[in-house]
Amino acid sequence: MSMLTHPLHWLAVFGVLAAVLLLMAVFRCRGVQVKVLLVVLALAALAPAALVVLVSYPDWVDPRFTAYRAFYEAIQPGMTRMEVLALRDRHYPPGGPRQAPRVIVDEGDALTFFMHPEDPESSVDCEGILLSLENDRVVKKTYSPD
Repeated sequence: MSMLTHPLHWLAVFGVLAAVLLLMAVFRCRGVQVKVLLVVLALAALAPAALVVLVSYPDWVDPRFTAYRAFYEAIQPGMTRMEVLALRDRHYPPGGPRQAPRVIVDEGDALTFFMHPEDPESSVDCEGILLSLENDRVVKKTYSPD
């Protein structure tokens, strides 16, 4: 699926275009009230684009995603299973502000983490880190967004 096939993405693109046109019109009109109205309409037209950015980049507004992404980036090929688990403990110390990711799969050739939702009512817990192991060492890592 292409980046711009979802209707919300198209709405965001058209919103940005409308905002640019409205802001260009601000410089062409003379009345202060009309200028204020055009600026307000331009800001309203940018709302769908802001929504798309917030949905597409949750780590910009939610520290859980930032911490989880930092944990993923710190995992390097060649690390052992125990090094990865120790790395998780360093990124998520007991009593720290974030709860550690849950280990979902811990088998000989795979280690999989799911982000802890931290809120019992939240359904945001499907961010996954999938590690492929050979000889108890990481050979491949994959980040699976929600």
